[in-house]
Amino acid sequence: MTAEGLVPHFARMGGDPVRDAFAARRAVMPWRSRRPLAAEEVETAWARLLADSRPAGPRLAYVHVPFCANHCLFCGFYRNAYTPQAATAYTDLVIAEIEREADAPAVGAQPVEAVYLGGGTPSALSASELARLIAAIRRCLPLASDCEITIEGRIIHFDAEKVDACLEAGANRISIGVQSFDTAVRRRQGRRAGKQEAIAFLEALRDRDRAAVVIDLLFGLPGQSEAVWREDLAIAADLAPDGIDLYGLNLIPGTPLQRAAAAGKFPDAPTLADLGGMYRMGSDFLAERGWQQISNSHWRRTARERNVYNLRIKEGVECLAYGSGGGGLLGGCSYAVAPDLQSYADGVRAGRKPIEGMRVSDTLQPLRNAVTAGIEKGLLDIAALAPLAPGADVAGALAPLLRQWHDAGLVELDGDVMALTTAGRFWYSNLVFAFDALLCASAAPRPGDPLPRTGLPSNQHRKRELS
Repeated sequence: MTAEGLVPHFARMGGDPVRDAFAARRAVMPWRSRRPLAAEEVETAWARLLADSRPAGPRLAYVHVPFCANHCLFCGFYRNAYTPQAATAYTDLVIAEIEREADAPAVGAQPVEAVYLGGGTPSALSASELARLIAAIRRCLPLASDCEITIEGRIIHFDAEKVDACLEAGANRISIGVQSFDTAVRRRQGRRAGKQEAIAFLEALRDRDRAAVVIDLLFGLPGQSEAVWREDLAIAADLAPDGIDLYGLNLIPGTPLQRAAAAGKFPDAPTLADLGGMYRMGSDFLAERGWQQISNSHWRRTARERNVYNLRIKEGVECLAYGSGGGGLLGGCSYAVAPDLQSYADGVRAGRKPIEGMRVSDTLQPLRNAVTAGIEKGLLDIAALAPLAPGADVAGALAPLLRQWHDAGLVELDGDVMALTTAGRFWYSNLVFAFDALLCASAAPRPGDPLPRTGLPSNQHRKRELS
């Protein structure tokens, strides 16, 4: 890439880098640079993938539950309103899908290190449905002895019976999307529980002391001033969970909040510069209290919180996916399970995997995975990238960009190692975007095999994020 080609990726100089290093945040799509497979090829390709028993390092599993009690204004993941009848039928379908693939060579090829039940809202299911689903996962998938099993949930409808059903079935990590404790902010976004109800729920969950408890906080919501954000942080830390996630609000196109903001209904919404300041406030707050930052958006208080799924998914580790709207990666192919409930149900009942689309990775995917994983953890060894791009001068191509980022306050450089500052962590998606553009220009991808295997080796260190 020419010097002129680097300029769009340079950060602004002279200001406060966490607030104004870039004019906008760049989106980094997980399917970037993957070639779509023709629809008529998908079924055959999936059969080949399932029949492949070659070892490919550690595995993950993702199970999607596409139901919510209501559509929160900020959320881009809402699909279907919860009804007891639909949830019961859906649970049966997902279990059938898992059971049908259980004996496939690819499924049994490697132990599953982490399982994530996301959505939607998995805790919308009944206690018995949650227990049956987790039991099917444990019965049918080759889980590692220390497998992390996460249930994502929200306070509404996640009663004691459901919590205990999840724990008894084997869940060992529960992630609760609090977003904000402030009652007015919560109600404005469609969250029904107030502050005291949220605190009481989390205290009871923590006091069971049977699973890692993680609190998700969202900063940048309309009405969430710095004072409200500071109180959100203080309440979350005082509850002493095992982990805390801090996510910056992203106005996802098509969400109710994005449409309302575009219509000028939320003039008090924080700006992008405000988001940077709030991220720094949260990072400093947790650091001062001894919390360990283990990714750009995640901190832990205890060793019980390992955050395996969220870290491994960024590494490009293979992931088995189940349920309407789920997404996975197998044998170098990313795939999406049909998000439409009827299409999903028709496929499962017909005895086939209802895949809506599949994309094939190119030969640079391991390089992208290494960059994404390193930046996610805040530390990237540039020299270690060279073997992933034979014949390309990766360090030389990156050097001018790294120097500029260093001078702008985004990174620290120690030989070949790049460490992100707090500002660099806030703008991590811009850094990944720039790396991807530069590396693609300096190490052109080669046409690979139809189904190349591109997961990182098992000795190298991939939640659905709102930011």
